[in-house]
Amino acid sequence: MARRSLLRRIGIGLLPLLILAAGFLGMGVLVATKPQLAPVPVAEKVWTVRTVPAAATAFQPEMLFYGEVKAGREVDLRPLVSGRIVEVSSKYRSGAYVEAGEILVAVDPFDYEAALAEAEAELKEARARAVELETDLETANAMLEREQSQRDLRQRDADRFANLRKRGAVSTKARDDAQLALLNAIEKVVQREFSIKKWQATYDRQQAVVSRLEVKVQRAKRDLDDTKAVAPFSGYLTDIGTDLGKQVTQADRIARIIDPSRMDVRFSIGSKQFGEMLADGGIIGRTVDVVWKVAGSSTRYSGTITRTGAEIDAASGGVEVYAELDLSSGTHLLRPGAFVEVRMKGPAFANVVRLPESAWHNGQVFAVEDGRLAAREASLVYRSGQDVLVRGAMSAQDRVLVTPIPAVEQGMRVELMDEAS
Repeated sequence: MARRSLLRRIGIGLLPLLILAAGFLGMGVLVATKPQLAPVPVAEKVWTVRTVPAAATAFQPEMLFYGEVKAGREVDLRPLVSGRIVEVSSKYRSGAYVEAGEILVAVDPFDYEAALAEAEAELKEARARAVELETDLETANAMLEREQSQRDLRQRDADRFANLRKRGAVSTKARDDAQLALLNAIEKVVQREFSIKKWQATYDRQQAVVSRLEVKVQRAKRDLDDTKAVAPFSGYLTDIGTDLGKQVTQADRIARIIDPSRMDVRFSIGSKQFGEMLADGGIIGRTVDVVWKVAGSSTRYSGTITRTGAEIDAASGGVEVYAELDLSSGTHLLRPGAFVEVRMKGPAFANVVRLPESAWHNGQVFAVEDGRLAAREASLVYRSGQDVLVRGAMSAQDRVLVTPIPAVEQGMRVELMDEAS
């Protein structure tokens, strides 16, 4: 019994080992009898691409800007004299078209008519006084001539009496009387000359008064004319600022007039583009095409650049440019404030290859040679919208890759799209 019990315990202890051994044996049989798979070689990927010919040509890009229409000539109309508005034109309203010289409003002219009448009366009085002084001066000059004649006679008498006295033909008293008469005649001439100088100064002073009053009359006439505010040129009225019966001063604005025959377009050009055009012969005198889009329709105008801004805009880094529009074809609906497109020819480039921007790879383009990509060194000349202008080691027979490929590199296998189809 003891021996049987010992054998049972030994068999129970060896059972797990027997199970593990059987498991390892079965796994070895399975591994030894598993099917063997032959290795499959990895196939090289072929990219289907689109290309364009690398044909060098001359190209002048068209640049697009956005600008605003500005009035080439506009004037704030203000009354030239103060007063109460007593007359208003039927066209005196915003948007009305007025002709040059047309009366818009009129200030009460009463005070200015009175001032003119008063100035004319003062001038008439001053002229009459001048005539009176002129007559007195002429009389004094006539009297001077007579007194000078008397002085000359007295001088001859005095000389004659002096000679006679030397010969003892007349008395000393007769000679002295002749000398005294001469002195009296000379004194009258001197007094008359001084009197004439005083009359002449008075007359000149009166002439100055006349001149001053003539200016006063002219100013009064001008003030009277200025009671009527007229249009300085033909145009459209806006910003109406007064009405009948309102008191106005010279500081008040009664309207603003805009000349529709003179319009400018103001737009901004980047400093880089501005420098390129300066190097290409300057910017003044270049022509532009202006497109005004309203309600789905487009109206085109031509213009010429006439001036540029005085400084670079610190906010945008650009330069303001002004182009004068050609409106000679007739009346147009274009108004200041309109937002427009401005198209202008850029600098001209010779012997460049124009490619889509997707063909440019930071100093390289890729040509297709025998079904594989071949790198070509190139330099970027200009960007024009979605295109680039490049120069490099390309021939006219090269076809340049334009299809975007991730991590593109030399030697990649490609298939042209037209050949794939």
